[in-house]
Amino acid sequence: MQFHGTVRVVFAGVIIFLTSANCAFAQSSIGLTLPASVNTVLGDPVTLPATYDTSSKIVLVHWSKVDKTDPNLRRQPVFSYYPTSKSSKLKAYGDYEGRTELVGSASLKIQSTTDEDEGTFALQIAAEGEGTQEGFVDLKILRSPSVTVGPSNPYVISVGRAVSLSCFVRNAKPNITALRWTKDGAEIDSARFETKYSGGNLQSPNLVIRHITRSDAGVYTCTADHVVRPGSASLTLNVHYPARIVSMSESQQVAVADHVTLQCIAEGNPPPNITWARNGRRLRSVTRSVSRDVRECSMVFENVGVNATGTYVCTADNNVDKSDVKSVMLTVDDSSPDVGSTVAILVGAIAGGLWLLVCMGLTFYFLRRRRQRAEKKRFSFYCKMGRTSHGPLGDTVQQDMLDIGRHPDLQLPEKSTMPSAPMSGIETLRRSKKLRERRYARAIYPYSTQEDNELNLEIHDVIEVLEGEDGGWCLGYLSGRIGLFPSNYVRFITAKEAAAAKHVRDKLETMDSTNLPTKGSI
Repeated sequence: MQFHGTVRVVFAGVIIFLTSANCAFAQSSIGLTLPASVNTVLGDPVTLPATYDTSSKIVLVHWSKVDKTDPNLRRQPVFSYYPTSKSSKLKAYGDYEGRTELVGSASLKIQSTTDEDEGTFALQIAAEGEGTQEGFVDLKILRSPSVTVGPSNPYVISVGRAVSLSCFVRNAKPNITALRWTKDGAEIDSARFETKYSGGNLQSPNLVIRHITRSDAGVYTCTADHVVRPGSASLTLNVHYPARIVSMSESQQVAVADHVTLQCIAEGNPPPNITWARNGRRLRSVTRSVSRDVRECSMVFENVGVNATGTYVCTADNNVDKSDVKSVMLTVDDSSPDVGSTVAILVGAIAGGLWLLVCMGLTFYFLRRRRQRAEKKRFSFYCKMGRTSHGPLGDTVQQDMLDIGRHPDLQLPEKSTMPSAPMSGIETLRRSKKLRERRYARAIYPYSTQEDNELNLEIHDVIEVLEGEDGGWCLGYLSGRIGLFPSNYVRFITAKEAAAAKHVRDKLETMDSTNLPTKGSI
């Protein structure tokens, strides 16, 4: 179809007059090229690419959006470009004003895309002598998923029960490609452990956990994979378990006026309440925190009397299931020595005094010589150790000797909240260390306790380290007692070094004892 003279072309209410002698509409040679569709992420900018191939003069570039909800497919003007206009050549319309621009010869760029931008865009190009050509491109807005988990965060449950952790995925476009659950960063394989878990996948998003145990506590995360970016949400599962007494003082038989301490250690979540009682009457005691869910309760008798004899009951309770109860027997011996015993003691004392006088007379001559020989032998042993000690043990012994001679003005580290143990409890703390070598520390400076929950250190004491090896205060076990000690008063050693250090110390103590005069040697 050919047109001659002036042709009026209407584009969405805009009237353009083409003054070409030949305007071909049915068959155009403008060479307009558009892609079928373009994808973008919600909120990101997008460019709808368009090119044309003609040597004719372009008089109009017009972008519009097709309203597919309208029966007549009405078009909403978006952007127009009038190359031959003497006034305003570029014009944006409606909501697109201020966030659209023309890129290159005919491409349309939209800033900060919204859900309303999704749809079909039409491009019309008019050229002198060529008529018009129209093309269409679909813009698809992609949205990453929004994920929520439940029932609540944190969620509290008791051991032995079952729980269903919900995972809701919304607003994903297109749909998510996969869904998975992780615990503390490790993926849960519900198909492999079907007796423990079920669900937790794309077909069944909710994760069911059966037979809850203490080890099930942790952070659970639901992750939905998507072509744009994955979405995820997490919750903390807090497992409550009943109180249990893990350590308790043994039954004791003591004398009047002795110093006696009865100790009871229990674990549980929430942390247990520990009490001491005798004959149903609650007694005064002191409770301290050992770790996150371990408590220690002690009862002290400064000058124990005969009336303290009896059975003492320790009760640990945290309102989860039944309380744990254990008892210990304390016997105070008030027996006084009879006349026969007194006579025997006097006779023994007199005989011992006479023997002492005889020994002093016999040893006066060579006692000093023996002591000099012993001192020379002792120092030769130390010198020999200094010359022959090589490797970690020898270096450690020499360094300890130097450290003993110069006690620095050590600044005690700040005491923070006790570190938590993964499985808490004294027994569970030790069981958890079977997977790696036990850690020990050797005291290089003496330390006197300032609080009840601390350990008294003597030089060369070897402490088993239970928690805390990164500076500050550590939790350790020494001489049947659990307590804190400052890390800058010790040197951390391996189990092999601890055994070697004990051997050296025993040898020194044996040598000291053999150098002293005895009745048999005299």
